[in-house]
Order: sequence, then structure tokens, then C-alpha cells
Amino acid sequence: MTMDKKSKFSENTLQIELPVNFLDSIQDLSADALHVLLAYFQLMSQQNQPGAFALLFDFKASLPAYLKKDELCLQKALDQLREAGLLLFWTDPNNQQKTYLIAGTPAGAKIYDELRENPELVGRYRLAKVLPTADRPNIFKLYEDNFGALTPMMAEVLKADAQTYPADWIEDAMQEAVEYNARNWKYVQAILRNWQEKGRKRTNEEGKRDLDQFRKLYLEQKRDHTGG
Repeated sequence: MTMDKKSKFSENTLQIELPVNFLDSIQDLSADALHVLLAYFQLMSQQNQPGAFALLFDFKASLPAYLKKDELCLQKALDQLREAGLLLFWTDPNNQQKTYLIAGTPAGAKIYDELRENPELVGRYRLAKVLPTADRPNIFKLYEDNFGALTPMMAEVLKADAQTYPADWIEDAMQEAVEYNARNWKYVQAILRNWQEKGRKRTNEEGKRDLDQFRKLYLEQKRDHTGG
């Protein structure tokens, strides 16, 4: 007797460029560290133009939800990759908020050494951009399609929320806002905070009460803003 099983894999494929000794180099890695390393090479392989490195902040936003939610787990994986020399970390002394991830290859080591000697050279190198996954729309595109023009300030807010909440939560909260025509990001954030504090898997009645409360608050804020 055969049983129908839902496929775990997408029909879409992608190419990831890995060092020829990749398998030999990862033998002592934890599963989380391996996952992070593969995610790094996937990001770098999907660039329209080859990048020299990736911002740690942007890279974290591209990781699977389980790693983004568990900061301690992610940090342990990054520390292991740093200690193994498989990823190199360079923090810009002129902007301590920016840490760059560089592959632990001969070319990467050369870039790392050059930046340590002369930080001003950072502008010479191409920075990898975070790309949407093959099966999931990019949060920035969803915002522009449903909420309006994306300003630089709003882009930073979206980046921060994308690191805090799972992607499917954000999409569902955006859908709720669109359906109610409450196209305000504070409304979306209120839903996300509630799910984080009280748990996403609640009863339908509890969820309905929460949404009714959000809608009431949104209408009151809208009236106060318009003077209605």
C-alpha cells in the first residue's frame, strides 16, 4: 500500500558554488553551523554580479526562521565558523555597526587582510544583496504592492521586523491589514507583537477578539489623526 506524501522540496532548483574541498572542511561542524555556511554560499552564489562579502545584518535576515528566532543558537554557529576559519568577520572601524562576512578562501583572506590594513578600501568591493527566495515574495515588494512607496527609513523598519518575526507571520499580518484596509505598519506590528507575547496558536475566539481590538484601536487613531 502506498501513501501519498507531500513533497518537501520545490520544483525550482538553484546552483551553489562551493570550494572544491567543502566536504573535507565541514566534518567537525554542527548541523546549525553547516546550515549557516550553506546559506552564506547560497546567498553569494545567487548574486547577479559577484560580491566580495555580505553584511552580517543582511545575511541574518536571509536565514531560515528557526535560526533567526534563536539568537543564541545562531551565535554559536557563527562562532564555530569563525573559529574554524570558514567565515571571516571584519568590523569597519569607521562604522562599528557594520560587520562583514567573508568566505574563508584564499581570495577572501586576501580581502580580509587588505581591509584590516586599510579600512577605506571597503568601498572598492561589491556588497552582496539579500535576494527573495524562489518560493516566497520579498517583504519589501509585498510592502510596496500593498502599503505604498518604500522609504529608506521604512526599509530599516522592515529589516528589523524581518529579523524579529518569522516570514510567514509577517505575511499573514500584512494580509489581515490589507483585508481590513488598515494599511498601516503599526497595525501589522501590533498583530505581530501579540502573537509573540501570547502565542500564535490560540483559539479562534481569542484571535478574533485580538483582531477586533486592533481594528478598534486603528479606527480611533485614524479619527484622531483626521480630526473626525
